[in-house]
Amino acid sequence: MMFGFHPLEGGYDVPMRIVGANIPYEWLIYIIMFIPIGIFLYGFYKRVQVWQLAKGEIHRNDQVGQRILSWLGYTLAQARIIRKPLAGWMHFFLFWGFVVLFIAAGVDASHYWLGFPHIEGASYIGFSWLVDVFGLLATIGIIVLAIVRYLQKPDRLNDTKASDGWIILLVFVILVTGFVIEGLRIAAQITMSTTMAQIAYEQKASPIGWLFAGMFNNMQLDAVLMWHRVLWWFHMAIAFLFIALIPFTKLWHIFSGMLNYAFRDLEPSACRMVYNIEEAETFGVENIEEFGWKDLLDLDACIRCGRCQENCPAFNTGKHLNPKVTLIQAMKEHLDAKAPYLLAAKEEAAEAEAVAMTAEAEAEVAEVNPMEQSLLYDVVTTDVIWDCTNCRACMEHCPMFIEHIPKIVDMRRNLVMWQGDMSSEAQMAFTNMERNYNPWGVGFANRAEWLKERDVRDLVNLVPEDGKDFEYLLYAGCAVSFDDRYKRVGEALVRLLDKAGVSFGYLGVEEYCCGDSARRLGNEYLYQTLAQSNIDSFNNYGVKKIIVVCPHGYNTLKNEYPQMGGNYEVYHYTEILAKLVAEGKLKASHALNAKVTYHDSCFLGRHNNVYDEPRGVIKAAGGNIVEIEKSKSFGFCCGAGGGRMWLEEDAVEGYKRINDTRTDQLLVPEPELIVTNCPFCLTMIDDGVKAASKEEQTKVLDVAEVLWRSMQ
Repeated sequence: MMFGFHPLEGGYDVPMRIVGANIPYEWLIYIIMFIPIGIFLYGFYKRVQVWQLAKGEIHRNDQVGQRILSWLGYTLAQARIIRKPLAGWMHFFLFWGFVVLFIAAGVDASHYWLGFPHIEGASYIGFSWLVDVFGLLATIGIIVLAIVRYLQKPDRLNDTKASDGWIILLVFVILVTGFVIEGLRIAAQITMSTTMAQIAYEQKASPIGWLFAGMFNNMQLDAVLMWHRVLWWFHMAIAFLFIALIPFTKLWHIFSGMLNYAFRDLEPSACRMVYNIEEAETFGVENIEEFGWKDLLDLDACIRCGRCQENCPAFNTGKHLNPKVTLIQAMKEHLDAKAPYLLAAKEEAAEAEAVAMTAEAEAEVAEVNPMEQSLLYDVVTTDVIWDCTNCRACMEHCPMFIEHIPKIVDMRRNLVMWQGDMSSEAQMAFTNMERNYNPWGVGFANRAEWLKERDVRDLVNLVPEDGKDFEYLLYAGCAVSFDDRYKRVGEALVRLLDKAGVSFGYLGVEEYCCGDSARRLGNEYLYQTLAQSNIDSFNNYGVKKIIVVCPHGYNTLKNEYPQMGGNYEVYHYTEILAKLVAEGKLKASHALNAKVTYHDSCFLGRHNNVYDEPRGVIKAAGGNIVEIEKSKSFGFCCGAGGGRMWLEEDAVEGYKRINDTRTDQLLVPEPELIVTNCPFCLTMIDDGVKAASKEEQTKVLDVAEVLWRSMQ
């Protein structure tokens, strides 16, 4: 024996394998392994130090049970990853292959550290078979992922780095050498066995290893044993290299992603609240370290898969914003460059010492001193910040639950409320909301005039004047009140609710803008002023249930007003109409029998997961919906969200504007009707149809209009 050396034998009386057989000094591996583990723990500690630089407050210590379930579902089931079938399932195979191989390695180590007996008999065959099969699946997974990245080259992988290839190669070599080592062991045991029956159990226990063993049939036993030892040590070395590299490479997403699953935002879609805004000394985020720790964790969790950019309307129409490259990765590179300075300043307390680096070392960190770079103007840039429509496609499809929109809104808040840097269009929208409580700028005293214009005043309980009791409050919103086209939608909805016998009231001039555009454009103070005015009005009249017309107002009242104590039952009008149709209170007198393409509003769909109710109403009216490729969670934004309704959009050379691009998608089936559920969407799509010169063939209507037409 050579320090516990176990010679390799032929078959055994019962199916089994001696761990470490034929490996001189095998015990050394259990000492050496503390080196990569130590490097890994050091790297983990350094990343935690970087996250601790965050100054922003994000509390994610609530709903512990739900967070554990989230971790389990998205880590073990890879629920978000497999939404993209090919790449997703290959990643699933790779993940579980490594999990099973890690467990197998742990079982082997337990023999040394804990003295566990060897697995024998049917247990050995079953366990070994499982390890072999999952190892094969992992190998298939890494090969297919390499083919996708380097042969298919989808646009979403447009920032492939040299390190990506080296990591893929490292993983592949680890997996393949494992099978080669197993094949060499089995080949040696076959040669050493007196009969094939003595080792035949390995055909079941190690089916892939058995195939590899056939490659060494003609080799001398001494050569097989030598190569088994050499490759075993090589395999362990690269496996340890893999462990050591995790915190310093793209592999770090394995752990940062798991943390993101546990600490993801479990609340409904809402902008982050700024509490005690009157006492704030600064607004928004100007420097990378002013974000919260979860924001910095997001940067580490990004695996550059490109699913965000693949679904981003701004990126797909040639804008500066690319959620992956010009936002998250740009911020990550800036954080990695700036962190050493910030950590040094934090540890040494003297900024002069913190930045005392040689010119050569400074050049290695960054060409420009990152401490002198502006996050808003040099790293992300204002073009990127203002391009976002808040459509949530990036967040919906990110497998790591990275929160893009809150970061953009926080940077907009700094530009607007601290820098005073905004477009004239944004400033005009703010002025209109400040003076007349609506972004159109029409006199607030005219807010209820649409009732008379559309001849529905007698059907509406105008609460401040009529004083009648009501079950629901109709929050009509600014578009119904001031947009001539959308007043017709308000009329249709009022007539439908009246016909169904719904008890509803309307506040008229005591209804204010919901504040969505102000908040998402970065003017948090204006938003809170408007929101508080509405909450005071609602509470003054004892409002419990609210029907909202605009999806932007719906999201704001439902998900954001509770941040300020405004807790109500909030429904989008399509949810109410779907309920009334299901109850038989609204029935079409004649079916429209029209071919329809339906546009999912981002704030009703991705922000609130309301997809089926509007479709149900359209079908009840006799609309024959043709689902286009970009629908439901993959729907393409109209371009007006995130306050961009009030900002000018210039088409980039070689691209169309966002609304024209979306309209073209909706026109592909040559529909008679394009149906929307949002005033912004209706305006943008209607403009797109006119730009395409299709207004004679295709009409643009709202869901309420479609149902009302079928009942006339």
